[in-house]
Amino acid sequence: MTEALAPPATAPSGFSPHGSALPGPERPGPTRPRRRVDARLLVGLTLVVASVAAVVGIVSAADEGEDVLVASRLLTVGDVVTPADLDVRRVTLGVEGHDYLTPADLPESGVVVARTIGAGELVPRAAVGDSRSPRATTIVVTLSTALGATVQPGDTLDLWSAAALEANRFGPPAVIAARTQLVRAVSDEGIVTGNEAGRVELLVPRRDVARILSALANGDALSAIPVALAIGG
Repeated sequence: MTEALAPPATAPSGFSPHGSALPGPERPGPTRPRRRVDARLLVGLTLVVASVAAVVGIVSAADEGEDVLVASRLLTVGDVVTPADLDVRRVTLGVEGHDYLTPADLPESGVVVARTIGAGELVPRAAVGDSRSPRATTIVVTLSTALGATVQPGDTLDLWSAAALEANRFGPPAVIAARTQLVRAVSDEGIVTGNEAGRVELLVPRRDVARILSALANGDALSAIPVALAIGG
């Protein structure tokens, strides 16, 4: 009689036929959440870097500038200018910086103004001269015609003279001092004759002084006619 063969025994789930446990599937570890970069943070960092670069550029440009002299008030021809009349300003002018006066250029005795320099204007080297040899001087003259209302100190004037003749007549006018400069109007004191329209102090070239004094001595009619009006006065 044949015995029926029993089927081979199967290993329990999770165990090998030899009874050892089988390795199970690996479980994934916990995942870290991904951090997103805030766009506002990037923009802020960019602005900070740009600001620092701009400040560095400004400081570098300022360091490359130089100190030049600036008129603290209106300076007229013939004025003797000292450090008290000037301010110092740091500017960046490049090659043009050599055209302007610096504190090192100003002698202790000062300089003489050769042309009108407005208040706040940089002082050009060509606009000043050596104070030891001024070529102009001031003189007070009596005018027979009044100055215009727009004329002010610093304006350039031509001084005209009409020679006095007999019977209270005058000859044809002619310029006796060209491109003089008005220093100030002199306040009238005492008696003023009918032929006088006011007195003014003019800055005139020394070469014209003799002709002006002669005209004053002869009683000629003098008039001051504007040639150029000062800017910034």
